Amino acid sequence: MKCLLIQPHSDDILFSCSHVLFADAYDCEILTIENNPKRVSEDKKLYEFLELPYHHLKVDFDDQSYYSFHKKYDDVTTENSYEHLNEFFGDGVLDEIELRFCKFIKKFTEKHGKDVVFIVPWGIGHPFHMFVKDICEKYLPKKNMLFYREFPHSYKRRSQKQVERQKQEYKLLNQVAIEPFADVKWDLAKKFYKSQSGLMFYEQGYIKKNLPEELYALG
Repeated sequence: MKCLLIQPHSDDILFSCSHVLFADAYDCEILTIENNPKRVSEDKKLYEFLELPYHHLKVDFDDQSYYSFHKKYDDVTTENSYEHLNEFFGDGVLDEIELRFCKFIKKFTEKHGKDVVFIVPWGIGHPFHMFVKDICEKYLPKKNMLFYREFPHSYKRRSQKQVERQKQEYKLLNQVAIEPFADVKWDLAKKFYKSQSGLMFYEQGYIKKNLPEELYALG
């Protein structure tokens, strides 16, 4: 099954739905939206190691919007995400990302057909994740979309209101225990995502819980 995994940032797929990368049932390719040179370089090395085709959008921006967003807002919605990101990036950046995304998806589906499964962020806890989720829902066939629950954002206490709200619209399709491959998952993260060593240090509490990976579909 041809599968395109779409991640806002370089580590989202490995952190949030590595079971798809490791499953023989999927013929995976990866699309990263962000364009931080260091993080994209780390991404490329990981997927070269895993022998999976890798793509990223070449839009000139660097997403550091997370912390300033949560200083202003208690909850993540489409409206406040767009408001904050437009202010953070400046005029035209979100439009350019959306345009490049559309062009990429058009070429990808022309090459691989209409049966591609798109695995995309659920949009929990991070304004840029919400933006990416929204453009995926706008341009991708809904019957072919699955949404991964983001680690660690969706497990934060401040994200639970959004999680519960979105559970009214999306149904849990699959919950995968990570214990059988947790060591591989986090060893790969440590080896390839050196820029995220601080995040992995501070999120050890969540990492040690071996939280399951979840996929959702529109209800």
